[in-house]
Amino acid sequence: VVWETDRGVAVFASIHEGFAPPRVEDLIAGNGTVTEVDVEESVNIEAGLRGQLGPELSFQFAWFRNDFSNLVAVGSIAGGATPLSQGQALFEGLELSSNLELPSGFFASAALTWLADADQTTAFRNVASNALVGVAGNRQPYAPEYTATVSLGYTKGSMTAQLEAQHLSSQFSDFANTVAVSADGQRGVIPSQTLLGFTANYSFDDRWSTFVAVKNLTDRV
Repeated sequence: VVWETDRGVAVFASIHEGFAPPRVEDLIAGNGTVTEVDVEESVNIEAGLRGQLGPELSFQFAWFRNDFSNLVAVGSIAGGATPLSQGQALFEGLELSSNLELPSGFFASAALTWLADADQTTAFRNVASNALVGVAGNRQPYAPEYTATVSLGYTKGSMTAQLEAQHLSSQFSDFANTVAVSADGQRGVIPSQTLLGFTANYSFDDRWSTFVAVKNLTDRV
């Protein structure tokens, strides 16, 4: 549902049921064994505002809630270990983004996601062994509470270049929410980090264009 006001601001809201069957590579291992993986099901809700704050500045603000009756997720992916586990989960938070057109071809953008809740509503179980891998109430692995992106770009003729900085807050790497980093590196908190990237695009005509992207400019590990 979208409702546009007479001030150039739109109010929107939506709700839908999510469904995703397991992928073939999740069901059948490299040695040919078959694992019973359930389908993913969820109810997803969002509501927010978007519009213009003047001719040069646009914005969008949204609240979201994704309630999974079953979520198939991966624990630690370090060292090639990718054990699938499943259970009930809830993700809820806020998103804010804006774009600003600056003089002389420059532009800027910013986006912030606050994932306030990323909860294991029930304890997750390994789909292969049925063993408990976490505790109800733990935070989902690979779900940082804050993600922020800021970029500055420049457009001249057929060329556009952009420098981007992305910040991720700390995050867990396993369902048990292990804090200390293990000797094999497969468990423990991943510290917060800020990564820099650069992209450039050039259009030759309406049919041909090329681009280059450099990620992790500072070579951060």
